[in-house]
Formats: sequence, C-alpha cells, structure tokens
Amino acid sequence: MKVSVASEALRPDRVGTQADSRAAGAKGAEPVAETGRVQLSDLGAKLAELEAQFGAADFDVKKVEEVRAAIAEGRFKVNPDAVADRLLASVNDLLGKR
Repeated sequence: MKVSVASEALRPDRVGTQADSRAAGAKGAEPVAETGRVQLSDLGAKLAELEAQFGAADFDVKKVEEVRAAIAEGRFKVNPDAVADRLLASVNDLLGKR
C-alpha cells in the first residue's frame, strides 16, 4: 500500500500544534481549543472497527515460515495459472458477478 503525502496531515502528532493554529489564523479561521480528546469521523470509526475485526486474522504461522524459508532458499515456485485464476476470481467477487 502506498501512502501519499496527503496522509501527513492526519498524523496524531500533528493535531493541535502551534503550526496548525498559525495556519488557521493566517486563513482567518478561529483557532481550535485543545480539549485533550479526539473524535473520529464515521470513516475513522469504521476503519477502527475493520482493523479490530481483521487485524488479528488467523493464519498458519508454520506455513508462513515454510514459505519464507522456501523463498529465501530459492525453492519457491509460483504457479502462474493458479495466480491468474485466483486473481480473476477475486475481481469477479469484487464486481459481484459470481
């Protein structure tokens, strides 16, 4: 996942800084009082819910280590037909055509 520069403004360590207050003052906006609490937007709340739901996904640690070792040793072979089939199935799922 690529993170764009636009995401920089959303960093928690940049919320309520003096630079933000100066920028708001320069634009004629009222300065925001620091309250010590954060309120998430609906999108932020949904993201937090999804992270809680999928963040601790179950996976086979042993299988991951086996694949990692095979890649490191050059033994891992990619089956392009299987990759293509699963990619197309994923696209069909996303488009709702199944």
